[in-house]
Amino acid sequence: MNDLIIKSGNIVNPGGEISGVHDIYVKSGNIIGIDEDTKKLNSPIIIDAEDCIVCPGLIDLSVRFREPGLEKEATILSESKAAVSSGVTTVCYMPDTQPVIDTPAQIKLVEEIFKDTNLCKVKVLASLTKGLEGSSLSPMAELKQAGAIALTNCLNPIKDPLVLRRAMEYATGQDITIFYQPQNNYLANNGCVHEGKISGKLGLPGIPSAAESVAVAEAILLSKLTNSRLHLCRVSCLESLMLIQNAQSEGLPVTSDVAIHQLFFDESSIDNFNSDFHVMPPFRSNEDLVALHQAVKKETITAICSDHQPHNEDAKQAPFSDTQPGISSIELLLPLLMELVELKIIDMSVAIAKVTSNPSEILGIDAGVIAKGLPADLCIIKKEAWLFDEAKILSSGKNNPFLGRKFNYLVDKTICDGKIVYEKR
Repeated sequence: MNDLIIKSGNIVNPGGEISGVHDIYVKSGNIIGIDEDTKKLNSPIIIDAEDCIVCPGLIDLSVRFREPGLEKEATILSESKAAVSSGVTTVCYMPDTQPVIDTPAQIKLVEEIFKDTNLCKVKVLASLTKGLEGSSLSPMAELKQAGAIALTNCLNPIKDPLVLRRAMEYATGQDITIFYQPQNNYLANNGCVHEGKISGKLGLPGIPSAAESVAVAEAILLSKLTNSRLHLCRVSCLESLMLIQNAQSEGLPVTSDVAIHQLFFDESSIDNFNSDFHVMPPFRSNEDLVALHQAVKKETITAICSDHQPHNEDAKQAPFSDTQPGISSIELLLPLLMELVELKIIDMSVAIAKVTSNPSEILGIDAGVIAKGLPADLCIIKKEAWLFDEAKILSSGKNNPFLGRKFNYLVDKTICDGKIVYEKR
């Protein structure tokens, strides 16, 4: 492993003490100092970061890799390449694979594949219930001991509130955070878009905002009852945000995230039946979009994630309601984040915090910060206009509604544990 000097970069480091233009010195994978003598390094690679932003490596709270079981759609290798191209150095691996990640052996298998791939770090979210079926609890203590960072049931419903209560009680006892994607499936009723004017106009089955907010209210009340740490995933509507803000003002251990694409579109995006806009939760009303923008400026929305879901072409080639929801989005996490800054929706420090130090705190890991003694997980961002087209996509999934869009920022280099794992082509 080569030693590194990242010279003259503008460090944006909201979770740490160092910021501004500095040189970063890296030896044996760790940051050994800022603006220190090069004599400590052995034939270092010098990276000129002048006029670039240097921030901690991004931490993505929701990534689907499809492996094991769905390698025809994507693999850990293909999606890891996509991740590091957007400056992501730590990924949260979701358990809805085939088989479901609900045993210690499956966690170890995933970790071994990532170790062999040697591009980014993985934090496995194991299944909250056996087989993600929502009835019997998974062996939480064993899963945590095997390395699970948190537990989730993804979008699979837990219909019985008593099961969710018991899960939270056990999670509290084991000091585990529950990642909960809120949706009441009875109210969702197999809908595929937001219930509103557009769904009525197009004749598509709608999902009311209440399907989410009712589930948010239930989860928050049970979290309060059990003193459980609750992370609400992919929130999308005003009512949910109000409930989360109230819970946080009470001092409850409740955090939340939003998918990056939810900050760019509302329900009008589906007007031409383009299945690339089929996402879950659906794009909501313009009022909800404005509320998300306000919430992401504050701590109501604690983090921003990609909610990366690669699909093969067949999954999107059907009538809108029959297509698979989700966007292959991880490669645009950083460019879209910078666009939010350009649009003055959030400032630079807040934007970087939402994908670095804040996710780190949610996960309880020592990352997301540039500091002496920590692993050198770094993202170097360059201002350069470019066009996002299919030829540039590294993910196996090409399902992305931003195709053909111009961006003004890109990732020049990604460094993970002191190794350059991505350089701009």
